[in-house]
Amino acid sequence: MTRFYVSIVVWCLVAVIGCGASNEAPSTSSPSVQAAVAEALPMLSISTNRGVEITSREVYEAGRYTLTSENGQLLMDSTLEIRGRGHSTWDLMPKKPYRLKLTSSTSLLSMPANRHWVLLANYSDKTLMRNDIAFELSRRMGMEYTPRSTYVELQLNGAYRGIYQLVEHVRVGPNRVNIPELNVGDTGPDVISGGYLIEIDSRRGEDFCIESASSAMTFCLSNPDKLLEPGWGAQRAYIEGYIAQTEQAIFSGQFADPGAGYAAYLDVDSAITYYLINEVFKNVDGNLRLSTFLYKKRDGKLTFGPVWDFDLAIGNVNYGHADLTDGWHIRSAPWFRRMFEDPVFEGKVKVRWAQLKANGDLDSLFTFADRRAQWLSKVQVRNFQTWDILGIYVWPNRVVTGAYDREVVAMKDWLRERIAWMDAQLSL
Repeated sequence: MTRFYVSIVVWCLVAVIGCGASNEAPSTSSPSVQAAVAEALPMLSISTNRGVEITSREVYEAGRYTLTSENGQLLMDSTLEIRGRGHSTWDLMPKKPYRLKLTSSTSLLSMPANRHWVLLANYSDKTLMRNDIAFELSRRMGMEYTPRSTYVELQLNGAYRGIYQLVEHVRVGPNRVNIPELNVGDTGPDVISGGYLIEIDSRRGEDFCIESASSAMTFCLSNPDKLLEPGWGAQRAYIEGYIAQTEQAIFSGQFADPGAGYAAYLDVDSAITYYLINEVFKNVDGNLRLSTFLYKKRDGKLTFGPVWDFDLAIGNVNYGHADLTDGWHIRSAPWFRRMFEDPVFEGKVKVRWAQLKANGDLDSLFTFADRRAQWLSKVQVRNFQTWDILGIYVWPNRVVTGAYDREVVAMKDWLRERIAWMDAQLSL
């Protein structure tokens, strides 16, 4: 958790991780303060109008929701729509993740107002906080946008469903991915260059996706999401052309030329930040295959971010060599493999690593994890009474420890070994 001054401890508890929900990195410059223990979490209660279970990832169910604070104060009472989300988490896990579309744009638990939110179940992550830790490093490393999040308990149609992470849905907006929103008539040379929100997604989760012949990567347009409709042909041709030019530059003989190679089309600093976050945590899906977002500002380059989907990271997976603390994973992706052939790029990665160490950003992750685990130590009990999985294997767990505190220790031990291995490779 973020550093607490004694004078604001109570405020932070009332805001329910309001300090951590900020997009700014918390300070760790002063002596640490004993972390608070949450006695309760806010309760999000959702009732569908038909009283039915949520069974679809495509069709929303209309309903009503209330949000109460951890001390029982009613904070919100309004209407929404809810549907399922995710892939393996939806298909394989009994604790389901959800997409929420509020009837009106609303600020939830100190986070900026919006209609669109996500409830992450974090079922296979028995620490409940791997996504939280990844977001923390993203904030510290200065990503332009890191999704804000906080913890809630969920009640759905009267049934308790456990602890969920309430997270901002990744989308274009002033408080989210802050790029211009293209309209169908934006075809002139002064506007057609942005903005575009892209997800690299081999599952093809959007209507319009671009298959790369050079890298075998799949680029799906999250925004604009109407590129297959009449009138959007110019924007479709533009982004197809820009991605093709980017790949031509990456794989050309002049790929290291600042004016003609990858640096002419990619925001290199954001690529390095994305790379290090995903490599430190050895995110099994972070090798430009799934859950990787890019955006293109108007008259700008392709920029990596925001980071997303880390429940199977930090040693919580048993395949793809992502369970091992040694070995590269993200740099096996076609773009990164090529960029690491450029000594200038590799040198910049090493310099950025040295900065992380000097700033204490890597060491601070362990303090953050300790404080978060202590803060969740009481409220996690009810979650695991409902989902009695601490002593059993849940796909794709690397280890089964049998207790919440031992899950946290196992995660930190893995991360400590991972950072030590990377440091040996990247030290200047």
